[in-house]
Amino acid sequence: MTKTWYWRSLPLEKRTGSEIFAVLFRPTAAPGIAILLESPYPTPIDHPQLSRYSICAGVPRIVDGIPQMWTPEVGEVFPFLEKLLQQGIGEDDKDEVVFSPPAPPSLPPPHLPFTGGWLGWLGYDVAWEIEQLPHHKIDPLPFPVAFWYEPDSFAVLDHAQQILWLAASDASGLDELQQKLAKKDAGKEFSVSPSPLVPVSSSLPLFLTSQADYETAVNHAKKYIQAGDIFQANLSLRFQASTSASGWEIYQALQKINPSPFASYWQTPWGEVISCSPERLVLLQNQQAETRPIAGTRSRGVTLEQDMQLAQDLLSNTKERAEHIMLVDLERNDLGRVCEWGTVTVDELLTIERYSHVMHLVSNIKGTLKGEYTTIDLIRATFPGGTITGCPKVRCMEIIEELEPVRRSLFYGSCGYLDWRGNLDLNILIRTLLLAPMSGEAGEAGEAGEAGGVNFSSSSSSPHSKLIPQDSALNIVWGQVGAGIVADSDPEREWYESLHKAQAQLAALKMLNN
Repeated sequence: MTKTWYWRSLPLEKRTGSEIFAVLFRPTAAPGIAILLESPYPTPIDHPQLSRYSICAGVPRIVDGIPQMWTPEVGEVFPFLEKLLQQGIGEDDKDEVVFSPPAPPSLPPPHLPFTGGWLGWLGYDVAWEIEQLPHHKIDPLPFPVAFWYEPDSFAVLDHAQQILWLAASDASGLDELQQKLAKKDAGKEFSVSPSPLVPVSSSLPLFLTSQADYETAVNHAKKYIQAGDIFQANLSLRFQASTSASGWEIYQALQKINPSPFASYWQTPWGEVISCSPERLVLLQNQQAETRPIAGTRSRGVTLEQDMQLAQDLLSNTKERAEHIMLVDLERNDLGRVCEWGTVTVDELLTIERYSHVMHLVSNIKGTLKGEYTTIDLIRATFPGGTITGCPKVRCMEIIEELEPVRRSLFYGSCGYLDWRGNLDLNILIRTLLLAPMSGEAGEAGEAGEAGGVNFSSSSSSPHSKLIPQDSALNIVWGQVGAGIVADSDPEREWYESLHKAQAQLAALKMLNN
């Protein structure tokens, strides 16, 4: 069956991904499906190549009366994606691109990252499909481990050329999208969304692991390091809060505080995913693969001079550099399993990327995918990212399953797109919040405390219980943060580093509460 795409180009006029998404695709009522993969505009000067495009999409395509959306279980995810991709690039099922005026007489340029295909996520637990891992914990969250769908219409924003590319399953769909834009442009202001009609309130964030329990887990990880099992492990902890804000309101606040090149917002039947991720897991364009590991963090300085000093401290720190290089080597090996011999190179090493609350050490690794391997083989080779597991990856995942109180769910998995041509771009789901309508029994909250200028609660009760009172008017929001543990890690310092990584997410909730 031939899949036809009708295309139209319009001036972007400096509008952001959030603005276009809010007008064209965001449903006015839940549940619904709408996706935004957003890069910041204006694009950052330091790394403009990371922020050239944004992609947004609406409801699933309907084929023979069936919505084109899927939630394969662990064990079926990669075979399913292979089948999708083979259908997309097969001779009998190749996408037909149709140009629909008004617009210049040309088809969408081949450099567009997404020209039709699928948007979706892979939860961290997809790792159980790749490796033989123990099953000690459960995932209490309501999101499927994998979700992929083919949109009925979508938009690609080229921030560099200031062109808005619209695509739809039929010409009338293009007309409808353009009419929505024209109607909005006729108003006084092109705004993302109307102000909420009721005040937003949020509860005190509650960590589901106590400081004592986290420090105990850190000491256990250090024993594995001392025994020679691993070199480094990432240990994370989950927090939750109740809020009357929607996920979209939280996303807008978070993007304002912490604009990031791999940000995304997902409205789905299970809840909302809000991510301001700075980290790419893997990119594939025209057989050229890239991964961009982040390892090494410092707080931002209050003054320019202090900020520069902190950056220099990060760059010159022997421990941070050694840990980063170890993870770069891990990612080089991951790419090397599926790339042509001699093509895997590190084209950026130990560069500084700055975000609202933290700065990171970042490197970039490239390679040419071997002809006998597919896009899905590349995902298998790199998933999950080594920066959020540790080194060596498989043994670290076994230890994470032992020491963390719950399965990671979507946290530290990936989301992004799979283009019908085989192109791919996936982030790592860090700096991420998951939101769903509140349900369940009320539980006991732990003692309140303060850390890093933000109020927290900490609990040693079961992480599977609902720890915030039920209220049908509220949503529950979860986040997850962690730190890389090495031989000389100080458990208390790792606890506070983890809390600091939650600052942007918690600041977004606090901003909505003001």
